[in-house]
Amino acid sequence: MTSRPEPLAAGVRTQPAGLAIDDFLTLAPRRENPRADEIEARALALAQELGLVHAGNQARFDAFNSLGRHVYPSATVERGVLCATWCNWLFFFDDMHDEELRSREDQSRVRRQIDSALALLSGARRPTGEVEPLDRLLLEFRRGALELAGGAWLDRLWCVTADHMSLGVLPAVRNWGTSRTPPLREYLTQREHDSGVLTALDLIELAAGIAVPPAVRDSPVVLRARRAASRTVGYFNDIVSFPKEVLRHKNPNNLVHVLMCERACSLEAALREATELVNAEARELDGCVREAAAAHPESPAVQTYLQGLLEWQRGNIEWSLASPRYDATRA
Repeated sequence: MTSRPEPLAAGVRTQPAGLAIDDFLTLAPRRENPRADEIEARALALAQELGLVHAGNQARFDAFNSLGRHVYPSATVERGVLCATWCNWLFFFDDMHDEELRSREDQSRVRRQIDSALALLSGARRPTGEVEPLDRLLLEFRRGALELAGGAWLDRLWCVTADHMSLGVLPAVRNWGTSRTPPLREYLTQREHDSGVLTALDLIELAAGIAVPPAVRDSPVVLRARRAASRTVGYFNDIVSFPKEVLRHKNPNNLVHVLMCERACSLEAALREATELVNAEARELDGCVREAAAAHPESPAVQTYLQGLLEWQRGNIEWSLASPRYDATRA
């Protein structure tokens, strides 16, 4: 097992220095959904109604509830609220395993929670008796997704979510529970799934009210584009979340920390290499989108989906730098 590098010791600077949007490639113009205020207000009202948000955590909720305004800039109110419902459920669910010590110490509990959530999403489990608030939020999303996108789309989302849990969340919890820093190559693959971004990319179709033909969605170039989008977003988020995840929560699942261990290098050197990795994946995404767009010039749905991948990349950067979610001084 690789030991933690010296920069995790007390007294180290808690914010990456000089982080600016100009350091990163951005693949789409800056946009915000003009209906975002209403979308966010309705998403907040739903979470409050279910008992998920209260005075003690509303600031935290508001920090991630604003994601959709940047990454789904064309969604209608109805579709925007549904996208927010999924993203908010994912944040609540993932935060249980990223930040609660109980998850680190009881990994079998995490496995049970994952199995339960996947069964609920698929419809294989029908809750009885009093339903937990987070389960109620997931059921609300399932109901709306079936209505607006249909069962085939929801089945695809289930498959991507299952991969997110088994290939991302579970390895991350195991690493945290054993204080294990994974090797770089292993971590890059883990992060592709752990971020949950692949599930959010599926919501591009839901947000826009389009259906991408399966032959296109599963084509090699579009799969490469999705992979690059997930990786560039996940790696970028590791940079901005380093103070909170690593310095505060002592969680080894972070690209900057992994690079410091793998290279035995300084924080500054690791940040430079992490930035290079973010931009390399952004260039891969851009190239794949151009190739796929050229192959399907006659399909508005495909063009909209591909543009949505680029808007997700740009929107995530805008949101991450503006949101207090990754501030290590906040709860």
